[in-house]
Amino acid sequence: MSTIQNLSLNLIEYGIIYIMLLISMIPVIAISRTTDTPERILYASSFGSKLAFIIITAGIFRGDWMIGCIGAFILIVGDAGMLILSLLEMKI
Repeated sequence: MSTIQNLSLNLIEYGIIYIMLLISMIPVIAISRTTDTPERILYASSFGSKLAFIIITAGIFRGDWMIGCIGAFILIVGDAGMLILSLLEMKI
């Protein structure tokens, strides 16, 4: 009984991660459709945020909090870098 519940829980977890991966492809499509550089930076930031959330979710599902901490670090630092890059682009 426990093995069946564990297997179904793994399928649900993998399903959630795959759905998150499919949703994260939306900014990639938006990047390919636009030519405006600030918009591309905005879409790339959105893509980076979605990937960081996927890393956090995978860390929680595995029960490994170090992976979750790395995802949180990527979320915090990555968005700050994209913000600085977009501000530099606007001044140039």
